[in-house]
Amino acid sequence: MRQDDGSSPIEGQGVDINITAIERNLRLYGLPAFLLLLGLAGVALIDPSAPPASQIEQVIAPIKRIVFLGAAALAAVSAVWCLWRAGLEYRWSRGALDGGCHNCSGPMRHFDGRYGPYSKCLMCESKRKGWH
Repeated sequence: MRQDDGSSPIEGQGVDINITAIERNLRLYGLPAFLLLLGLAGVALIDPSAPPASQIEQVIAPIKRIVFLGAAALAAVSAVWCLWRAGLEYRWSRGALDGGCHNCSGPMRHFDGRYGPYSKCLMCESKRKGWH
């Protein structure tokens, strides 16, 4: 069912899904968000101030405190990582980020692969030989 202007009625209702943006967001925020959730789960599940009821819990109490602090540190570092990536995406979307990608001017990650060094864009995932 087409409208008079040639567009389908679904397009005007906000159903357009940008798969590229979804892939980019998964690439940018997938690992930091997973680590953030892992750290928050560790903070929520471990109670370092609970009084030990048995001798085993007295031995485990210092380990619980260390694991709690590690989970809190993991949550804090991954939250900062998410904010850093959000800042990169914001600058890239406004055109203020001058990256090395020849497709979208996005920031590049550098790798040493089987056939030598190459760069991979964080935004569009295009690859380029050498470091840029």
